[in-house]
Formats: sequence, C-alpha cells, structure tokens
Amino acid sequence: MLWADTVAYWARWQGHHTAVRFADRDVTWLELNDSAIALAAGLADLGVGHGDRVGLLMTNRPEFLEVVVACASLGAIVAPFNLRFTAIELAYVVGNADCTVVITEAALRNGLSIAHSEAPNCRIVDVDEASFATLHQPDATRPAVAIDPHDPLFICFTSGTTGDPKGAVLTHRSWFYASMARALQGGINRNDRILLPFPLAFTGGLALAMVAMWTGATLVLEPGFEPGRALSLIESQRITVFMAVPTLFQQMAQHPDFAATDISSIRCASSGGATVPVALLRTYLDRGITMTQTYSLTEVSASGITLPYEESMTRVGSCGVPAMHSQARIVDADDMEVGPGIVGEIVIKGPEVMQGYWRNPEATEATLRDGWCHTGDLGSRDADGYFFVVDRAKDMIISGGLNVYPAEIERQLAGLGGVVELAVIGVADDRWGETPAVIAVTDGSPLAGADVLGRCVGVIADFKLPRYLVVRTEPLPRNMSGKVLKADLRQQYGRLADELAPIR
Repeated sequence: MLWADTVAYWARWQGHHTAVRFADRDVTWLELNDSAIALAAGLADLGVGHGDRVGLLMTNRPEFLEVVVACASLGAIVAPFNLRFTAIELAYVVGNADCTVVITEAALRNGLSIAHSEAPNCRIVDVDEASFATLHQPDATRPAVAIDPHDPLFICFTSGTTGDPKGAVLTHRSWFYASMARALQGGINRNDRILLPFPLAFTGGLALAMVAMWTGATLVLEPGFEPGRALSLIESQRITVFMAVPTLFQQMAQHPDFAATDISSIRCASSGGATVPVALLRTYLDRGITMTQTYSLTEVSASGITLPYEESMTRVGSCGVPAMHSQARIVDADDMEVGPGIVGEIVIKGPEVMQGYWRNPEATEATLRDGWCHTGDLGSRDADGYFFVVDRAKDMIISGGLNVYPAEIERQLAGLGGVVELAVIGVADDRWGETPAVIAVTDGSPLAGADVLGRCVGVIADFKLPRYLVVRTEPLPRNMSGKVLKADLRQQYGRLADELAPIR
C-alpha cells in the first residue's frame, strides 16, 4: 500500500516502458523511480523527513509526480496547492500545513511572496532553476524509513469558497483502495494510456495519476485542456482512458473536429462533478463510446460511487453503487438512514475516507461521525440500491418553505438549443424568500424566458419553475475542477428581482 513501493515495482517489472508522456518528453518507470530516489536524498538534506510537509505549487509536468514519489519514499506529506489561490490564500495554506519546503516553478513563484515573508524558514525551491537539478543525488539509495500504510500521503486543500481552505488528510492506504476501485471499475491495466488534461493539483487529476501508478498505465500529461488538442491526442496517442467533468466532454463534442476524429480507442470514459445529460451520453454512444457517471469527492480520495458501464443508458441519472470495500447511505438530519426515494444527505464509509481535516478538529468532528463521511450533498437511493445525487445542500433553494433543487431544473434544461452552459441559482424574492433563476451562456442564438419555461411547465412543479433569466456572454465562473462556482453567481445576481421582470 506504499506509493514508493508501487513505482519501484513498475520500475522493476517494466522499467523501460513509458510512465509519463509530456509534450515531446517520455519518462520511463525506471527514470521516474531513479529520479525520485535522487530527489528524496536532496530533500532529506533540506530537512524533510517523516511526517514533514512539502507544498507543491506547480502546473502539470513530470516533476510534479517526481516530487510526490520522492516524498512518499521519505514518509513526508505532499500538500498540492490550488493554482487559482491568491497570494493571501497561498500564505494561509503554507502556514496551516507548516511546510518545510514548497516546490514551485518560475511562472508561479511570485504567488508565494506573502507566504515566504510570513514563514521565512520555509524553503522555496524552483524547478526551473539549476538548484532543483543539484538537489538530485544520482548515487543515492532509497531512504530506509519506516512508513505505515496509515501514514498521511497528501493534504488536499478544499477551494475555501465558504471560509478558509480545509486540508483533507489522505493516506497511503486510502489512495491504494481508491485507485484499486477505479482500476477495477474501468478494467484499467498497464497497457492503457490515460489522458490527463486538467490539473494534477486538483484531487480528481491527482486521482488519475495515482490510478496510472497503481496499474502501470502510461499517463499522457497535458498542461491544460483545449478540446481540439484533446481530440488530436486521443487519435494520435490511441488514448484508452478519459475521465473528466461533463463540460470537457461537451466541449469536445461541439468542436469542429469531433466528427472526423477517430476516438474509437477509448474504452473507459467516465464523467463526474455533475449529472451527465442524456443528449451527451447519446452523442458519445453514437460514436461507440459508452460513458458512465461517477460521484466522488476529495474527502474520500476522489473515490465514492460509480455507475456500471453497461447500465449507463438504462439507469440515466444515477451515479451508481459504492466502490468495492465501501458503503454509502442516505440519512436524515438525525443521521438515521432513510428509505428508497427519500432525499437526504449522502454519507460514505470505507478505507478510502480521509483521516480528517488537517489541524481542524471541529470540522473533522462535523464531517466524520461514527466512521461515516458526511458529504454535504443531497441524494436518494432507489429500491435496487442505486444512488442519485440531487444537489449540493448549500445550493438548495427554499422557496415558500419548499425545497427546490437547482440540479433538477438544470437537467430539464440540458440540451436547450443554442445554450453552451447554464446554472440555476436561488435569488432573493420578497414573497417566497428565494426563487430559481437561470444564468445562461449561449452561442449567440437568442434565448427567451418562454424557451426556458417551455421545457419546464407541466414537467416540474410550479413552485420549481424558473422566475428569472440572465443571458451573459462571458463563461460561467468555475473552480479548478471545472465545477460552476454558484456562490460567485449568487453574489453577482442575488438581487435580480430589483433589476429584472419575471419571465413569462
């Protein structure tokens, strides 16, 4: 269950096979293992030892994984930092983790200016400087450190949209089980090529890299996502595994090259972060690609609940069943399990669940109760044990005392002509307290309130009907994982009733 052991295994088993492909650079398993051992020795000279924290502020590049494996062999804890954090937020997480070292790159180093002034004893290492290369000790041997599978491997910080970021403590063991579950669900093995076009610093991106390390697959690493480039790589690299949020799948499907690109190599396509629209499922199914849906979160090592591939069209809307070795339930406000069809909070229990939040016992106690991780997400379960995500609890709208789930309205509006993306939020209403509003981005096509209501009237209850519509030109704000930042939208549009007439 130790991650340095995993990489060492593949270095011995298939040392000259490609572990990471980045631009025109191929890193073999043997090279990854050897460079990580050499770096571990240098980090040890900087004072990094068992249990020490190493911050990582870096874009996608092979050095990111090299640092992870080096720290894993030392028993050190890696704290990947959100690339969108401000200098003030970075200062907080560096201080909260009490980092001995932060490893970054030239383009991002200025973001650590406040952190360095507040923690001058924290060493900043720039991978683009010669000093990083000199840290490597080529003749080094793997450190003789006693590491337990329950030892922390990562502190993964949340985005901090509702306060200071919280650091989920994830262990060697939790990542072992989460990676095994994903590999078994997708049948992923050492012959696969996994495309990763979104940040390693995001737990979902890290999860794909860990699956590659667990299975011995080749990780095709990209600095960012561009739909045309992704399509080109799928064809030229014969990508077999592609996992992303629905937005990325949608952007590829809307790209002019989609129809002419050979994507037949993909046999494991998975989407999470939001419900996958039926139209999008059919778009890929028409190309011979069966896409499944997953529900995961940082606190369970980016694992959780997955819908079997063969049921992707027969159980549309379901995120599936719990991962192997795990359990999931729907509970009420008193933590009592509720029956099929009743909405409650999704809770998960299993070996992939975090140890807790770093140096935050209050948040840990609120989230982990009797071994169950309380996700804060609302869902339901059917009589066959399949789970459905209803919405994020904090995004729920209470209109006239009745619960309105934005995701239900969003699913109803999915595929509306000319709409590129949309989100439903709650806005203030003098009569009902809150009422739903649609914030949409179109391709330039006109969109009227009647178009929106035409999709909803007679299908969802009248108290759920959208009351306001905003059509904007700029994309919806998203976090690093691609999820819409509804808190930002609520802040911007929360008083629409003072500015717009209701739609009819």
